[in-house]
Amino acid sequence: MTNEIDIYMEYLLYEKNCSEKTIKSYNTDLLQFLNFLIDAAKGRNRNSYETEAKTIGDDISIESITKSDIHSFIEFCYDSKMSKASISRKIACLRSFFKFLYMRNIIFQNPARDIHFPKKQKRIPKFLRMNQIDILFDFPDDNFADARDKAILEVFFSTGARISEIVSAHISHIDIHGKSMKVSGKGNRERIVFLTESAVQALKRYFDFRKKIFGECEGPLFINRSGKPLTERGIFYIIDKRAQQKGLFRKVSPHALRHTFATELLNNGADIRAVQEMLGHKHISTTQVYTHTTRERLRKVFETYHPHGKKIF
Repeated sequence: MTNEIDIYMEYLLYEKNCSEKTIKSYNTDLLQFLNFLIDAAKGRNRNSYETEAKTIGDDISIESITKSDIHSFIEFCYDSKMSKASISRKIACLRSFFKFLYMRNIIFQNPARDIHFPKKQKRIPKFLRMNQIDILFDFPDDNFADARDKAILEVFFSTGARISEIVSAHISHIDIHGKSMKVSGKGNRERIVFLTESAVQALKRYFDFRKKIFGECEGPLFINRSGKPLTERGIFYIIDKRAQQKGLFRKVSPHALRHTFATELLNNGADIRAVQEMLGHKHISTTQVYTHTTRERLRKVFETYHPHGKKIF
């Protein structure tokens, strides 16, 4: 199975042009499945799982893997208290992996063809209230690091972009006069997002400090104190650090700013199709998760202000 995993990884990288993050996740899931089968075959699991796959040294014969083996692995995932979202991703990975092998005639039966996904739990996205946004953004920007951090926060909240889109953005993608920015989303789909006036001003101030230290502004949009591109981890750290400095007790991530962007647009009457396009969602169902949040707010307003809506204790 190890050889087949390598072939599949090359397919994801060179033919599917998947992101590094997706390739890494799928590789991890497949190796976990492989190790599960090896451990089960050699009796290393604490619990007993019925498997039929045959070992070849420290590997598994790909042709010996059955539907029953995959079901046992899913049972193992549930027993390990993995979330339904994680289990769904692993199932998607296995379905894609075995379908690829079957279509390439590497295997002659697809054991994952009829494997179904678990029902997903409804999850309301975490977001910030506007007073929390005001608190988070309220700090002086009198040096390079502070000006950069404020620009990062403003750009995230203004555009609703994903962290991967911000990390890969270049200065050439910014249209200061047109107050817009080009980003490349999932599947390398490009779209235009918009910049508020405060985001434009924050970027201008950041660019001024950057020019004084590093010269002409070009290359990656956000850089560290050494002039190197900021990583996703670096941006996570910056936003979380700013939140802690302001005494925001909840953990604030770049995705929380994206959620806040979508929630505020919908709360203020934006068309959900327009929000879908701005977020870069392929399916409207992905955007609809934010309507749960807006309904909760409306419910609280109703219960607070309707004369018969108040709860009686």
